[in-house]
Parts: sequence; structure tokens; C-alpha cells
Amino acid sequence: MPFPAQSGYAFAMCASAANDQPGDTRPASFSAKPDGRKHRGRGKRVSEIQPPPRIRAGHRVFFHEQGEPLFGPGTFDLLVLVEETGSLHQAAKLMGMSYNKAWRAMRQAEDHLGLKLMTRRTGGSDGGGSVLTDDGHRLMERFRAFLDEADADLARLYQKYFGDASFAQPEGASPQAGGPAASDVPSSEDGA
Repeated sequence: MPFPAQSGYAFAMCASAANDQPGDTRPASFSAKPDGRKHRGRGKRVSEIQPPPRIRAGHRVFFHEQGEPLFGPGTFDLLVLVEETGSLHQAAKLMGMSYNKAWRAMRQAEDHLGLKLMTRRTGGSDGGGSVLTDDGHRLMERFRAFLDEADADLARLYQKYFGDASFAQPEGASPQAGGPAASDVPSSEDGA
């Protein structure tokens, strides 16, 4: 079943100051990726293409309707973990989230997107669980590709506009030839 055309849906990119937020209480099993990202199931990493700069640009991509977020990295992570574990309860537990919050996030995404993302089995001899629908699997794969492209575009733009800045160099590297020297970077005396 193809995705229904939805008008009024958009994505937003917001600046992210740091990869690891203070007070992050997620369990150790929700480990950071080598380049600091915490999203599961992502494809090629920018750090596989080139060494990461000391200071990087960050973003948060999500779908929203009239400014109200309805699907983003958290719901995406839930889908990935449901596919891995076969259980929304286990997925929520791995993310340090209550089952009720995870269930509400899935319901909200399903209601707004007009897609059934999971089928749920209750109890029984197999103990119940959750399985992604075809639409849920396609949404997860498309969102993963969308995030990977957004990451690559952001890295390209960062390199284009700040690649020659000393703060954008890999740890211990010097700026590229022709780039601004430390004296070229505005100081607090210059009004920056």
C-alpha cells in the first residue's frame, strides 16, 4: 500500500548544540554510535567519509503538522527497535521510556500519518508482541534514507561554509591552506 499524499506535512531542521545531552538517563544498552549519534539503524556515517571536525553542525529532523511534532528520531528509534525485538514494550525499555509513552507516540504517528505502523499480538503461549506492518517498515526505511541524506547535505554545507575555519578541523589538525588564521576569527572585542 503506497503512502497517502498528505498536504500540510513538512520537516523541520533545528540546531543541536551537542550530541550528548546533560541528564541523558537512557540505559547503557542505548549506546552512542562512534560519531556520537544515538539514532539506531542509520546508514553511512559522515565520519566514515572523512575524520569528524572538532566542532560539528547538528540538526534534528522530524515531521510536524502545524508546528506539532508527530514523527521524528524517537519514533523512528522505536520502529527500529520493534523490528529488532518484536516488542514495543522491549523497545521502550531499551530507550528508557515507559511503555505508555511509547504506545502514545506510535498512536499519534499512526493517527496523523494515516498509516498503520505496527500490528500487536496480545498474550497467549508466545507472550504477545509487536510486528511492523509493510507501511511501518517502508516508513522506517524511507526516514532512515531521509536522515542519511540530510546528514550528508548538512556535512557538505558545513564544509562549504566553515571547512576552512580552525574550529571545523579534525582534532589536532591545522586549518586548510588559505583558511582564516586564528586572528581572523572574530573575538569578543570585535562584537562577536
